[in-house]
Amino acid sequence: MIRFGMAQWQHPAWVDWIYPRSEAPSSRLGYYARFFNSVEVGSTFYTEVAADQIIKWAALVSSDFRFSFKVPRGISHQLNEIPFPQVLQHWQRFQDLLLPIQDQLGPTMLQFPASVDVSYLDKISQLCNEWRLPSSLSVEVRSLSYFDKFEGEASLLRVLANGQYDKVVMDSRPVFSTDAYCESLVEAQRKKPRVPCHAVATGFSPVVRFVGHPDLERNHFWLDQWADKLLMWLEEGRSPTVFVHSSDNIAAPTLAAWLDDKLDAKSDRYAKRLLLPSQHDQIGLF
Repeated sequence: MIRFGMAQWQHPAWVDWIYPRSEAPSSRLGYYARFFNSVEVGSTFYTEVAADQIIKWAALVSSDFRFSFKVPRGISHQLNEIPFPQVLQHWQRFQDLLLPIQDQLGPTMLQFPASVDVSYLDKISQLCNEWRLPSSLSVEVRSLSYFDKFEGEASLLRVLANGQYDKVVMDSRPVFSTDAYCESLVEAQRKKPRVPCHAVATGFSPVVRFVGHPDLERNHFWLDQWADKLLMWLEEGRSPTVFVHSSDNIAAPTLAAWLDDKLDAKSDRYAKRLLLPSQHDQIGLF
């Protein structure tokens, strides 16, 4: 099956669409989970999240919902700043934090900055080998040395495939397909990595992070490509997760629904999954 999710479960522009205005922000995860069966949790990347908070989140959703937590940047972004044994200790503590909700974990995302090039591959491999939870681990790299279609990329793919670790495929092509003519594109081009989109699966649960363009109609070209790739992965017995972003994330649910429609149109064996409420008036402003 394919799981769809957003980079967050609440957005001011989703009020009166994904969830009613009357609901408190603390209840919005439950409403979000009526439509999507996964979500990226970026808060663990930026700050410490208490164990009881994670358990409270898990209690708001059904047992078939999956959380994809980002690994703290103190692990992924400080490989050259603190002793590696200390990094491994942080790594174990993070896994202990997730252990109580292990049955509701989707792919956990270990995201490395552009400064972590192929010279760090041994450390990446060690971190992967120290993954002890039963859910999948997905690795996202941003150094261009891993996209050379030669030994750098091949070495990474071998490490991941040999351990059945998954690869995060970042597709930021849409937001870099035009000049940054609006504020949301300026922000997206500043924050999102501009890396080649090499859609290679190394494990059973590949992760796609698609970042859509604010001119929504432009996205059909790339969504059609992803529909074909996702159907191929399903035929291979894989279970991909697709996290859909847009330049400001307002229209991300719409783009996810469009991708779901394309999958449904291209395959008689695919059952449509996303049944969003009628789009509210703001969508027409994009």
